[in-house]
Amino acid sequence: MLKISTLSLVLMSFTALFFTSSVFAQLTMPQPSPSAMVKQTVGLTDITIDYSSPAMRQREVWGGLVPYGEIWRTGANKATNITFSDEVSIDGTKVPAGTYSLFTIPNEKEWTVIINKNSEQWGAGEYDEKEDVVRFTVTPMVSPIINERMLFTIEALEDRQGKVSLWWSNTRISFVVDADPVSKMVSNIENTLKQADNLWYTYAQSAEYYLDNKQDTEKAMDWINKSISLKDHFYNNWIKARLMMAGNKTGGVSSNTQGAIGLVKKSIAMGEKENTNFYKRLKPQMEQFIKTYSQQLPKNSKSTKNK
Repeated sequence: MLKISTLSLVLMSFTALFFTSSVFAQLTMPQPSPSAMVKQTVGLTDITIDYSSPAMRQREVWGGLVPYGEIWRTGANKATNITFSDEVSIDGTKVPAGTYSLFTIPNEKEWTVIINKNSEQWGAGEYDEKEDVVRFTVTPMVSPIINERMLFTIEALEDRQGKVSLWWSNTRISFVVDADPVSKMVSNIENTLKQADNLWYTYAQSAEYYLDNKQDTEKAMDWINKSISLKDHFYNNWIKARLMMAGNKTGGVSSNTQGAIGLVKKSIAMGEKENTNFYKRLKPQMEQFIKTYSQQLPKNSKSTKNK
């Protein structure tokens, strides 16, 4: 009897262990709406979209699976999130750095796009309009291809703008995010220069950035003069010549024209001695500068006769 009881106990324990293990063992199966993410740097700002991507599966999407006129999580499962690493502007509204929910209200001729502060929402059940940061309308476009599965793309149009697009079925909607790197660069430059003692190249780069982005030319001139005082180089002389002409507010020939041309000639002479690839890339611009502004000088200023 003892042997039978012991055997029964062993069998019962094994059976219990098998069924307990079966309860906890789970197969990893493909998800109907798998998670997806897209990230793009625009200027100095990272834009990231986290979403779940539903599929058509022979269903009518617009006006069917996704009803018209109702707020939509813009995906599946948890509401779609959009994150900005820096402050951006959307439809003329400033949106601080952070993570937001991205909702939409689809309609046949017009969609409403909503950026909402509450980024921890499952679906649209907890949506509160009072938490909206910005809402605006866009016109849906016909997609050149049928997209079986919903997806987002982010296209960097230029240094300061990115185009966010949603594609699904035969439809595409898009909106522009303005990242404006200039204001951040201005702050970065000024903070860097506080620690940039004797860094002539940093002063030169900063002055050129201000020049190219139409910032404070007087401050840029102070920086380029500082750069030249630290190291007289073809690069900072070239920037100073351009700054001298940028200060011309009359639209005609500036009193600085002759001096600017002289600086560029000096810059070319210095560059020829270095003969670097950096100089070779800039040389055509310098030669064009001399040609353009020399033609604008009065004839008696172009040359001096030997007596």
